[in-house]
Amino acid sequence: MKRLLSLALSILWCTITMSAQNFTEHLTSQAAGQGTVTVHQDSLLDDMVNGKKQFIPKKEVIRELPGIPKGKKTKARGYRIQVYWGGSTQADQTQAQRAGNRVATVFPELRVYTTFESPNWRCRVGDFVTRKEADNYLDKLKNARLAQGAIIVNSEVFVYQ
Repeated sequence: MKRLLSLALSILWCTITMSAQNFTEHLTSQAAGQGTVTVHQDSLLDDMVNGKKQFIPKKEVIRELPGIPKGKKTKARGYRIQVYWGGSTQADQTQAQRAGNRVATVFPELRVYTTFESPNWRCRVGDFVTRKEADNYLDKLKNARLAQGAIIVNSEVFVYQ
């Protein structure tokens, strides 16, 4: 009986001490006959890797502007015009937002979607059901000199009823 109790206590002790060591600590611990690993990372990333924090991706920022229908909306396959696509820096985020602001100023009826899809910031505008609608607005954007490098992309769009 004493043996069984000591075995149970030692298993419990091992479980407690092993769970106290997180992934990064385990990776960087030194063991005889093995190399050394050095990890340089942000504390937020350390928390995410070790399960202390959960990463929730940012959702699309949707701007409510005058002229955009307020009725019931449904999702459908369609097209959007991508007016900006850049890197992952704060400056790229600012440029994506500025591109959206310029378009929204001239075309308030177009909804602006600024998103981060790793590793790039992008800004897309409009909810077009047909390619022809998107082509017409692309021409308008280019004529207004708002998006010289803009392209039409397949996307999930909102259709208003």
